Amino acid sequence: MFCVTTVDTIFREADFDTYIRTFQSKVEEGCDGVMGVTDYIDDEKPLYVDADEHLRITGFLDQCSHPKYISGGIYGLTTPALQVLQRCMERGESRMRNFQRALIAHGLHLQAHPFSKVLDIDHATDIAKAEAFLQE
Repeated sequence: MFCVTTVDTIFREADFDTYIRTFQSKVEEGCDGVMGVTDYIDDEKPLYVDADEHLRITGFLDQCSHPKYISGGIYGLTTPALQVLQRCMERGESRMRNFQRALIAHGLHLQAHPFSKVLDIDHATDIAKAEAFLQE
């Protein structure tokens, strides 16, 4: 099992600690991955995460009329995900969101793990938001 994050995400250390412990626990229960999600939506092209009442992820969507969560750019995965990644690379896929969709399409059991807030740093104006968030 392994955990990766995108390079432009900011989150609370305590949230990440809880996430890692949850990831380890869920893998022991047979889960294939745990994705960090947030209900803080401040992104020009968010990837919406559709999950059931038990937080099992059922889809990754470009559009959503009633969003609850978006991807936080935090991915805890197990070995089966590497096989899906290989297939995506062979098809020439280059976007993380398409890989995430492929994980679902290949039947992997993915769980959503809500963070209190995850910031995506894409623009210079996001830096001030991140600095304020880290001061909270």
